Amino acid sequence: MKLRAALLLTLLVLLPLLLLGGLGFKLQQNEQELVGLQLQKLIEQQLESVDNQLQSHFQQLEVLLRRQAGDLYRLTDPGYPAAQLRHFVSNSPQVQQVFVLDERDQRQFPPRNQPLSREEQRLVDVLEPLWQSPGLFHPERRDAATADAQASPVMEERRIDTRLSKSGEYFASGQLAQRAPAELAAPLADYAGRSESSIMAEPEISSRNRVLEARREADADADGGQLVSADEERSGWIAWYVDARLMHIFWWRDPSGRTLGFVLNDARLVTDLIARLPDAQQGSRELGDARIRLLNSRNRSVYSWGDYRDEGPALRTLGLSHPLGSWRLEYHAPNLQRAVPSLWLTLAAPLVLLGVALIGLGYLLYREQKRETLLAQQRVNFVNQVSHELKTPLTNVRLYAEMLEQRLDGDEDPATGRYLGVITDESQRLSRLIDNVLSFSRLQRQQLKLSPQLAEPDAQIEKVLDTFAPLLRQRGIEPLFDPGIGTSRRYDLATLEQILNNLLSNAEKYAPDSGELRLSSWLEGEMLCISVRDSGPGIAAGERERIFEPFYRSSSRLTDGVSGTGIGLGLARDLARAHGGDITLETGKKGACFTIRLESGR
Repeated sequence: MKLRAALLLTLLVLLPLLLLGGLGFKLQQNEQELVGLQLQKLIEQQLESVDNQLQSHFQQLEVLLRRQAGDLYRLTDPGYPAAQLRHFVSNSPQVQQVFVLDERDQRQFPPRNQPLSREEQRLVDVLEPLWQSPGLFHPERRDAATADAQASPVMEERRIDTRLSKSGEYFASGQLAQRAPAELAAPLADYAGRSESSIMAEPEISSRNRVLEARREADADADGGQLVSADEERSGWIAWYVDARLMHIFWWRDPSGRTLGFVLNDARLVTDLIARLPDAQQGSRELGDARIRLLNSRNRSVYSWGDYRDEGPALRTLGLSHPLGSWRLEYHAPNLQRAVPSLWLTLAAPLVLLGVALIGLGYLLYREQKRETLLAQQRVNFVNQVSHELKTPLTNVRLYAEMLEQRLDGDEDPATGRYLGVITDESQRLSRLIDNVLSFSRLQRQQLKLSPQLAEPDAQIEKVLDTFAPLLRQRGIEPLFDPGIGTSRRYDLATLEQILNNLLSNAEKYAPDSGELRLSSWLEGEMLCISVRDSGPGIAAGERERIFEPFYRSSSRLTDGVSGTGIGLGLARDLARAHGGDITLETGKKGACFTIRLESGR
């Protein structure tokens, strides 16, 4: 009993803790995943914001270069003098070299028939594959070639692309992502430097500039303002990784069909890009315990900002937009799992408090249950002690009543015999009640001991029935017995007698004026079988099992008001099972029929 109570209290404490802990862990896990996704999204947005800043630089640089290309075209038309282009290169902080392709995409500058500087010769050696790829500077031709891809599986451009892929490890061509006009509002003077002044310093062509500018504006009005979009279609960016460095080239095709290309100054480009990014103080304020790294095409760090210094895999990586497609941004920070509170840290406090509360409640319940158990045990001990104390004087009363009845046998006063009969009957009833209480207590404490003896079961049944016969006849019940064993068997006489006493006592209480009460006996192998069948109202089907429960009494018109302890049938079945048998309630049309089976020997 103590072990069962301890287990129940342990479950009372552990089950709610485990249930709430599991639910809390699941909720915290879901919340952590949500926070992690939100942090990933914020990181991605932050990296995209940096990419947008770098793209804004290229957009503004494209505006400047397109305007400078237009100025060069207007100032040098109908040709591009080498001296003028070299002067532009020497005075442009953003441009390292320029090249010009004629209408047939043949190299015009650096010139073919003039000595070249070392930088120009190197430019020719490096860019020769590009100049042999005319479709690269004609998007409309590439679009047409793509439309004819099924008709011409083997195309010239495909051969050109193969040649380019052999020349460099990385190649990309295209236009910039479109930006809002507000992003392009930075003053162009920051990019132009001295280049425009150097171009405009040629007095002999300044007048022609004004004429061509007026013609250009008139053409723009006649075209309905489509000049800008046409410029966008006639320009683009090329990123080419060759000779262990990445070249950024902006090209523009003039109205005459010639292509003007600008090779950017790598050092100035990196400096301008870094200038757009946060400095150390601003990066520390914006990122805190995190760091963003800008890596170039050779996987080398170009710039980084933020306070996080641990080296390790990046939490998030973002490839930059064209023409920095081979560059990428990396976001380094403590693991996102540490960015949110630990699951167990957030759950520990409430679980500990709940556990303490449940343990306290369990302890109080255990103390109360222990106290009730102790009180119940004291009551049982008291009843057992009283029963033992009553049994001896009751036995004496019964013995002397029987002796006095025998001595006064034949006395002329009938009242004396009737009084003695009442004393004997009631003493026997009280003895049976005390025996039931003591047997029930022994069974509960598992202290019941059987004493098998060799005896005739039929004779004992007749003796018990003779004892109950006067009382049964007074209640309108006629006892009948059909013996069928006819031999001596080894069994516990007291157990059989107590079982019969309980069954006959129930029949006397609950089946008055019912007519016959028939007992029969027989052998089934080694089992003593006794049937007790009355003709009373019977037992309802829903109570056929419950009547064997201790202290259960069925409620009906016949049972209400009848005294009893409620342990008779349950005690009788427990005694039969302790004797290796059982008592069953048989199904019948009328009355109740109990079958007793007891294990016996020869």
